[in-house]
Amino acid sequence: MNIVRIRAMLWRMRFLLLGITVLALVGTIVQTISGLQPQRTNVVVSAGPLKAGSTLTTEDLHTVSVDTALLPEGYLSQIEEGVGQVLVASIPEGLPLPRSMLLSSDFLDSAPAGHVIVSVTVQADGTESLAQPGSTVSLYAPAEEFSETANAVLVAETAVVVGVGAQATEGGFMSESSSTVVLFVSIPTNVASVVLGYDSATAMRIVLHRTA
Repeated sequence: MNIVRIRAMLWRMRFLLLGITVLALVGTIVQTISGLQPQRTNVVVSAGPLKAGSTLTTEDLHTVSVDTALLPEGYLSQIEEGVGQVLVASIPEGLPLPRSMLLSSDFLDSAPAGHVIVSVTVQADGTESLAQPGSTVSLYAPAEEFSETANAVLVAETAVVVGVGAQATEGGFMSESSSTVVLFVSIPTNVASVVLGYDSATAMRIVLHRTA
């Protein structure tokens, strides 16, 4: 799976629910007229709107019966398959849950040639809410401690967001709190070691690229 396919998949997901509903209605009418009974199977769908980074529970999912001709690729048929999994992109209520939207080894191995998918922790300063799967960002680390300038360090010029993980808040009553969020990004293999090195030491910041 390359980045173009990831972006296309995420765009199509917006219209998948409407398309399935329309196709199911048309299929039912045609089969009623012809007197045929369609083959159906259970598909796991979201019980409500689900945010990226959510760990799925039984309350988040339920099954519906769908015509086998309308099955989405990589669909789940049992709720247990999704329980405990982490969702890497937000989905609306009633959308079939494909395996490609779950954090797994298959997901992490889906980077195009010459790229790798890594997780990075970034400051939750509001920008991260716009960094949805398919968007392109630059990764910056805080200026080094003994640096002569206060300029942030550019760690990766181009990183494509392919998933969103959990958000965490640190600090408490006696100290200033700060929030971070985990992003899954596709980056060139030759900068992966640098990105992971900075990520192990500090939370980075992101700058969104302008869309054409």
